[in-house]
Amino acid sequence: MKKLNFIILLVFVAFIKIDAQENFFIEYDKIKPNGIYVETYAVAPDFIEGYLSLNYERFINRKRTTSIRIGIYPTLSDDHSIVFPSTINWITGPTKKHHFEYGLGPIMGFERFQGNTFFIFGGIMMPIMYRFQKEKGFFIRTGMNVYISYPSIISPSISLGYKF
Repeated sequence: MKKLNFIILLVFVAFIKIDAQENFFIEYDKIKPNGIYVETYAVAPDFIEGYLSLNYERFINRKRTTSIRIGIYPTLSDDHSIVFPSTINWITGPTKKHHFEYGLGPIMGFERFQGNTFFIFGGIMMPIMYRFQKEKGFFIRTGMNVYISYPSIISPSISLGYKF
């Protein structure tokens, strides 16, 4: 009799666990994994005031807490540089609407100088942001980007985007 009670209890616990796991993942699957956004910075790493970057973001884990972002922005100066800010970002509370977002990544690009094109490493970018987003649709980010380079700077920024 004890063995039968144990087997019944084991089967019961197994079904509860399976049901809990399915409900656990349903919330995260509703959150769209892709996003595009335009970000404007008060000061760029190359000290150009006010510029825009176009960015693509993809959440890379099931819980939608970790994303990879790659951006592009052409400088408007005479050197005709193209810069690619890229970061890995983490957000808190992905099923909620209000988030704290932080990240880290390199700033790389290409610069033309006297008719030659050079690869440039502009330093490290650390976004520290407040993010308002729903499961899909429009979202907004605002905060600051810390550029670790020579010299290091802090630049306020704001982003508007769309999750799909």
